[in-house]
Amino acid sequence: MFKKYKNQDLDMSFWWKRNPKTPLDHVKFITEQLSKIESSSTQDSKRKAQEECSKYLMGTKHYILGDTEPHPTPEAIDELYMAMYHADFFYELLVHFSDLEFEARKEVMLIFSICLRHSKDNKLVTVDYLVSQPKTIHCMLGTVELALQKKGAHDVFLAVGNMIIECIKYEQLCRIILRDPQLWKFFEFVKLGNFEISTESLQILNAAFTTHPKLVSSELLSHENNMTKFIQNINKLMAHGSYVTKRQSTKLLASLIVVRSNNQFMNLYINSPENLKLIMTLMTDKSKNLQHEAFNVFKVMVANPRKSKPVSDILMKNRDKLLKYFDNFGIDCRDATFLDEKEFIVQEIESLPRIVSSNAEATVQVSGSPPRND
Repeated sequence: MFKKYKNQDLDMSFWWKRNPKTPLDHVKFITEQLSKIESSSTQDSKRKAQEECSKYLMGTKHYILGDTEPHPTPEAIDELYMAMYHADFFYELLVHFSDLEFEARKEVMLIFSICLRHSKDNKLVTVDYLVSQPKTIHCMLGTVELALQKKGAHDVFLAVGNMIIECIKYEQLCRIILRDPQLWKFFEFVKLGNFEISTESLQILNAAFTTHPKLVSSELLSHENNMTKFIQNINKLMAHGSYVTKRQSTKLLASLIVVRSNNQFMNLYINSPENLKLIMTLMTDKSKNLQHEAFNVFKVMVANPRKSKPVSDILMKNRDKLLKYFDNFGIDCRDATFLDEKEFIVQEIESLPRIVSSNAEATVQVSGSPPRND
């Protein structure tokens, strides 16, 4: 059941004879090895401490799961949790996360996920602890940025990113994340050249902004500064990102503006002529999927009964080109909802007056190349 570390046969009998005897020992031995990693004067001593830490983390995971012999009692497992809280266990692990071995990082992820689900007397004990000690969540968000400056950044970023996504599942912890200014840095991480880091950052942003809609509305998208900041960041990703970034960012935006409690945010976004120009440009992309994501934003702009004058002017100036565009848009789609929405939008555009002016400003081109299938 145990994985071997450096030719040590870590079966159950070996573990229980030579290693932690009490719940407190698990936390004590791991924190001792973390201190040794930090204070090691030679590479050999540091490597030894890393190996020991990996071994103890693996044993702790199995102890929590009740896989050891003899099986730990519920009281013993509760004692282990209390020892973790008392020692700021996960905070200390995060501080030393980049120094842990690859397998040890995976063990930390698993232990953390297990602990988040731990319930006693109908209370999520670890979640409540993290709410009372938010420094662990703040450290988690900061660890990913620090990781980018060190060797092995890729593995550390993905591991801690997974822990952040686990936290977002719980509303109390998501609130801490939404209030932390470090969350905005993930918009910058999306732009980094590494595909997996970019994808992980998008997943974190998507989870943070969509998992608890009412929380996002009250904490973020009801404050003008936050709304403006979000729009600036999401527009940059939609305008200059890779195909995946453009599509996922546009999809995130579309999901937010249709949430009823985000009405203030929706009005701010859809009444901007610059936003409309960006969305119309995305609708000319060669990707059919990206076109459809952009359409989900465009339809809200067109359906808005209280359009701003600049938005109305752009739509009127592009009336005929838009109608020509929709002749071929989504012709292969058989989804009844989409077809109804398309028909409604076409009717709205047809109802716009024609404008003929030799001095008209340059219009946004909407007739693009035939879309490709992704």
